[in-house]
Amino acid sequence: MVRQCPVATFFGKEPFLRKSRDMRGFSLIASTLCFCASPALAQEIAVLYNARPPYAVESGGGVTGLIGDPVTAAFKKAGVPFKWEASPINRQLSQIKDSAAPVCGAGWYRNAEREAYAQFTESVYQGKPHLILTRKDSAAAGHRTIDALLADAKIIVLTKGGLSYGPFIDEKLAKAASEKNVTTQENIGMASMIAAGRADLMFMAGEEGEELLKAPELAGKGLILSPLDGMPPAGKRHLMCSRSVPAAVIEALNRAITTP
Repeated sequence: MVRQCPVATFFGKEPFLRKSRDMRGFSLIASTLCFCASPALAQEIAVLYNARPPYAVESGGGVTGLIGDPVTAAFKKAGVPFKWEASPINRQLSQIKDSAAPVCGAGWYRNAEREAYAQFTESVYQGKPHLILTRKDSAAAGHRTIDALLADAKIIVLTKGGLSYGPFIDEKLAKAASEKNVTTQENIGMASMIAAGRADLMFMAGEEGEELLKAPELAGKGLILSPLDGMPPAGKRHLMCSRSVPAAVIEALNRAITTP
């Protein structure tokens, strides 16, 4: 798929050539033409996503949502061809780490472990502070701070394997006295585990928790969202890309993301 460059089309017209006698102006336009024709920017990028409202919502063959919309806008604005590709969370990690093809995952937190094998764009989204999804009758609902919560050795915290909850929560979890239960379930399955008493809580950004509790499968299960005092905004989410994505593509996306 070759990207069309409107500047190149206009440049070839006779009226433009008559108006472009100034060599500095000519040099600037020529540089722009070279940029538009860059093979790196013409290469299609697979953008991996995991359907997860309200962040990534499948719609009309594309992906919308709090992360889907700004990612789509960034690629279109940068002029980089792309295609959405559904992929589970853990598979995305291996695809980005091992794939020789240019791929990016949408909406990932940035941390040192991932920086060892991936490259990141500027942030595409930052969410509300995390809270906990728990049962009304759980001891977890009685704790008002994350430190008190994770100091409770009787509580079981449910986490998703391969998923980061942002540096603030990740660091707290690493030092927690609470038991940690790691699962490969998606949000609905994790919430059902908590409702069944197999764990006491899971961390979620506010907007994600509100969307999750709308699911018919969770109606009448006694689940609640409980805020914690002193929680910072959720971590910034980025496009996390394989090393095979050209630097020119990352730069073009960053310009598109940061330029109003």
